[in-house]
Amino acid sequence: MNPWTPQEEVDRYCRAQAARAGDEGAFDIGPFDFEGRGRLEQLKIGFVTHGRLNERRDNAVVLLPGTTNTRHSADGYIGPGNAFDPDRHFVIAFEAIGSGTSSKPSDGLGADFPRYNIRDLVRSQYLVATRHFGLERVAAVAGASMGAFQALEWAIAYPDFMRSAVLIVPAAHASHIFRSVVGTALEVLQLDSRWGQPMADMRNLGSLRAAVRLYFPWTVTDSYLERMPLQLLEREIQAAIERSSQWHPWDFLRRYEASASHDVALPFGGDLARALREVRARTLIMPTSSERLLGAESAAQLQKHIERARLIEVKTDRGHLGWRATEGASESATFSQEISRHLLETTE
Repeated sequence: MNPWTPQEEVDRYCRAQAARAGDEGAFDIGPFDFEGRGRLEQLKIGFVTHGRLNERRDNAVVLLPGTTNTRHSADGYIGPGNAFDPDRHFVIAFEAIGSGTSSKPSDGLGADFPRYNIRDLVRSQYLVATRHFGLERVAAVAGASMGAFQALEWAIAYPDFMRSAVLIVPAAHASHIFRSVVGTALEVLQLDSRWGQPMADMRNLGSLRAAVRLYFPWTVTDSYLERMPLQLLEREIQAAIERSSQWHPWDFLRRYEASASHDVALPFGGDLARALREVRARTLIMPTSSERLLGAESAAQLQKHIERARLIEVKTDRGHLGWRATEGASESATFSQEISRHLLETTE
C-alpha cells in the first residue's frame, strides 16, 4: 500500500486481509456412525474462522460449502462491510466430511470410506459447534448449492439452534437433471483404466477432467455459453477442471454421491411440507433467475412451506454459478447486499 494512505484505510485493508486468511482449525469428534451404514472410529472436521465471539456468545454464523467447494468457498463474501462481516459476526466456515482438512477417502480408506449424506455432514458440524466451540445457539447458518442443502438440514434438525438461515441457489432435493448429469459424470470418471488401482496411482485421472468438462455447461446457461468468446470460455472450463482435478477421485465420487442423493423429505416419509414446517428460523432464499441445475421451482417450494421465508431472485445468466463472488458483477453485489441486510435485520 502507498505509505501516505490515511491510517483508517490502512486499518480497513489490514482487517480485510486478516478476514480472508482466517484462523484454521480442526476437531476430532471421535467415533461417528453414518446414517446409512458404516462407522469411523475417529472423524476429524476442519474449519476456518473469521472474527471473534462476542461476550454473549451469540454472534456465530455457520458457513457451509458446496459440492466441490472447501471451507474457503465463500471467501469472496467474507470481509468488513461484506455479506459475512467479521467485524459483526464470528464466522465458522466448515470443511465438510470428505474433503480438505476433514476426514476423507484419500486419507487411506478409498472405497472403504463410508458413503455419507448431507445429514451426516450436518450432524458432524453440529457436534463441532457444540463440543468444540461450546455454542448453544448461532446467529445464522448459510450456504450455497450443497451448502444450502446443509443449511436447510441444520434448520430442520436443530430448529431452535439458529435465529436465521440463508439459502443460496437452494433446493429441497437434488433435481432429476442434477442426478442424471452427476450419474453420467461419475460413470465417465470410473471409465479410466487406472480406476481401482492403489490410491496414489489414481491421482490426476484423465477421466476426472472429462467428467468436469461434461458437468460444467449445466452450471451456467446456454446464453452464457454462447455470448462468451470461445477462447475465454475454454479458459473458464479449464479453470474449473484444474480446481476439480485437485481432488482425489475417491473424494470426488463420494462427495457427488452425497449431493445427488439428497432429499430433505426422506426422514419425513417423503412429505416435503411436513419437513419444512420444522424450520423456525427467519429464512432468506436466493435462487438465480437462470437456475437449471437444481430446478428453479424448488426455491418456490421452500418459500411456500417455510413459515418465515423471503425469496429474492437474483438476475443473472450465469445460472447456478451466478452465486460465485466475482469482482464487478452486479449479481455478486446483490447477493452481498441482501445477505448483509438479512443478517442485520434478523440476528442483531
